[in-house]
Amino acid sequence: MRKFVINLSAVLLAVACGASGVLSVSAAPNDLIDTARSASVTIHKYDMTAATEDGIDIYQYTANGKQDAQAEATLKDYVIEGVEFTYAKVGDIHTESVNGNIKVLYDIPPALEAAMNLTDTRGDHKHTSDELNQAMADTLTDNTAGKNILENYIVSASGSTRMPLTKADGTTSATGLSVGLYLFLETKVPANVHTTVDPFFVSLPMTDQDGNNWFYDVNVYPKNQTNIPDLDKMVRQHDDATLYDKPEYGDIATGSQGDVMDYIFVSHLPKITSESTYLTQYTFVDKMDKGLTYNKDAAIYFYNNEADARMNHTANAIKTWEHGSSAFEETYTGSNSDYNQMTVSPTQEGLKEIDPTLSQCWLVVSYSATINSDATSVLGDAGNTNDVTLTWKRTSMDYMDTLEDRCRVYTFGLHIKKEFTDTKTKGDPTKVQFVLKNETDGHYVVAKKAEDGLYYVTDASKGAKEEDGTIFSPDGTGKLLINGLEANTYLLTEIHTSAGYSLLKEPITIDIKCTVDEFVPSRTTLYDAKDIAGNAHKHMIETAGERASATVDGKNTAMSVDGVKDVNSTNARVDMTVVNTSTFELPQTGGYGTILFTLAGCSVALAGVVILVKKSKKEA
Repeated sequence: MRKFVINLSAVLLAVACGASGVLSVSAAPNDLIDTARSASVTIHKYDMTAATEDGIDIYQYTANGKQDAQAEATLKDYVIEGVEFTYAKVGDIHTESVNGNIKVLYDIPPALEAAMNLTDTRGDHKHTSDELNQAMADTLTDNTAGKNILENYIVSASGSTRMPLTKADGTTSATGLSVGLYLFLETKVPANVHTTVDPFFVSLPMTDQDGNNWFYDVNVYPKNQTNIPDLDKMVRQHDDATLYDKPEYGDIATGSQGDVMDYIFVSHLPKITSESTYLTQYTFVDKMDKGLTYNKDAAIYFYNNEADARMNHTANAIKTWEHGSSAFEETYTGSNSDYNQMTVSPTQEGLKEIDPTLSQCWLVVSYSATINSDATSVLGDAGNTNDVTLTWKRTSMDYMDTLEDRCRVYTFGLHIKKEFTDTKTKGDPTKVQFVLKNETDGHYVVAKKAEDGLYYVTDASKGAKEEDGTIFSPDGTGKLLINGLEANTYLLTEIHTSAGYSLLKEPITIDIKCTVDEFVPSRTTLYDAKDIAGNAHKHMIETAGERASATVDGKNTAMSVDGVKDVNSTNARVDMTVVNTSTFELPQTGGYGTILFTLAGCSVALAGVVILVKKSKKEA
C-alpha cells in the first residue's frame, strides 16, 4: 500500500510539474499556466482492503489526475464516508534557468524543509519535483514517525484548511484554489481505517498525461487499508481448569453454587499507524446478572497470537497489566438486588503503551466471579447472563464505535419427594438422610440449609469422603430441594430412613445435561457503503440450542420450572420420587408366646399331680 501511494504521489507531482520540461513559447490557450485562473481538487475515497477481498484489481487504474468514470463505477460499493483531508498551499510554481537548464521549481517553507530533512542547496528554498518526491519517500521510510511529523506540520501551517468529510459517495472537494503547490494529508478517518494515505503533493494546475496541456480540476483516488477490532467474551469453571484439566473457555459454562468462574474478553486490537489512528478510548463495560458476584481481580494481558489469547496462557503474554496497575482503571457499580457492573478501561498511560507498539495484538481482560450460594442464582435454561460492550475511538473520530457479546453460566437443582408404601404406619420423612456425590468430579457435595428450608451448594469445602459431605433430609411433607448443582453425574445415597422401612439397595444415578446456547459477537457498523448495508451483525446474535435434560438410573425424567427473576426458567430441577418400603414381619421366637406355652404346660402337670393325690387318698 505504501509503495502504491508513494508512486501515486510521484505520478501526480511529476506529471503535474512536468519535471525538467521546457515550456513552449507557443501561446495556445492551455499551453501556459493561467495564474489568474482558479483550480480544484476532488478526492474519491475507497476501501482497498474490501475491494481486494472481493477480487477487484485496484492497481488497474492509472493515477493521472483526471476523473475516471470506470474506476468510480467499479468501486462504488467500497466508498468510505467520514474521511477528512487537510491541505495547505506550500509554494508557488516557478520556471527558472539553473546553469543553463530551464526547470520547474517549487517554493517550500523552511518549516516543511526541516520536517522532510530537505537541504536548501540553492539558498532560495526552491526544489524540483524529483527532489520533493525523494524527500517524501525518505520521510515515510518510518511510516508512522514520518506521518506524525507531517501531521504535526500541516495543522499549524499557514493557510491550513480542513476539507469537508467525505460524503456518502466517498468524495470531498476543495475549490477556488489559486495556482501553486499543495500538500495534502489525511487527518481524520473512520474507525475501520487503520492506515492513512501517505501524504502527497498536488500541483495546480497539472499537465495532462499526453504532456500537451495544463488542467485545473484534479481528481485524486487515494485508497485506504481497513481493519476493525473484534470482541469475544468467554467463560469456564475455575476448578475444571485447575483440578480436572479442562482449560478451554467457551460461550457457556456450568458451575455449582460457590464455584469460581473465570471470564475473559478477547479483543484483536486494530492496526495503528500514525497519530490520526491512535486509540483514545478502549472501554469494556460488563453487566452481570445478580446470581454472580465479581471478585474484583481484573488483569489485562497482551498476546501476539490468537491461540494463546483464547486460552489466556499468561506465561506467553508479551505484556501484562496486573490487577491494580496504573495502566487501566477497574470500577464497579450496581448491586446484587438487580445486577452488578464492571468497567475496565486503559488510562492515558495505558493507551500510550498501546499506541502504536501493541498495534494488532490480542488484548485479554481476565477476571473472576463467584456463583452465589443463595436464591439469586438462576437455575435452568434461563441461566445467569453476562453482557459486555466495548466502546472504542481513534484520535480522529468524532463518534464512538461499539461491539457487544454475551456468555452464560448454568446451574441446576434436585427436587426430591420422599414417600413410604405402608399407609397404616406412616414413615417420618425428616428421619431420612441422603448424601450426594458428584461422580464426575469425584467429591461429595457440601451445602448449607437456609431459612427458606432449601439447601444451597457451597464451595467452602468439597468433601473427599462420604462423611465430609452434607447430610440432606426432607421436610415434614417429604420435599427435599437442593439448589446450585453443575451439569454432571451424581450418586444419591440413602444412609438412614424411618423406622420400619428398608434403605435403598444402591445409590441412585442422576445425570444432568447442560443447556446449550450460542452467541455470535456483533461486528462494527463502520464499514464501507456495501458492508454497512449488508451488516447483519450490528448486534450480538443469540441462538438457542439444546435445552437441559436429565436421567435417573438411565431413564429420562422431567425437570421442573424455576420461577425467579420475573421469568420462568425451564428445566431447572430434576424431579424424582424416592419410595421406601416397609420391612418384612419375621416370626417371633420369644416373648409372650413362650411364656404362655410354659404356663400351659405347668398347668397340665399340676392337674396331673392333683389327680394322683386324690386317687391315692381314695385307695387309702
